[in-house]
Amino acid sequence: VLTFSGNVTLDNPTTDVVGQSGVMVIIQDVTGSRTLSLGTDYETVGGTGITLSTAAGSLDVIPYFISEAGKIQLGAPQLAFS
Repeated sequence: VLTFSGNVTLDNPTTDVVGQSGVMVIIQDVTGSRTLSLGTDYETVGGTGITLSTAAGSLDVIPYFISEAGKIQLGAPQLAFS
């Protein structure tokens, strides 16, 4: 669970495990409009990156899967849970 207090960059992990999967929960702070940048290990469909909800307090969920060392596939984010 990441609560943004500014723009965030996900650095490449050093403890990734092939086959691991899960979700990242992203919460915008009271300011909102925070952005997410990705390290080079993260891959998105079409290489387009991730677009998040921008409203203050928005909660988004991003699924991920580690297919091999240095390759983390991010699924389509589920946006603006309420």
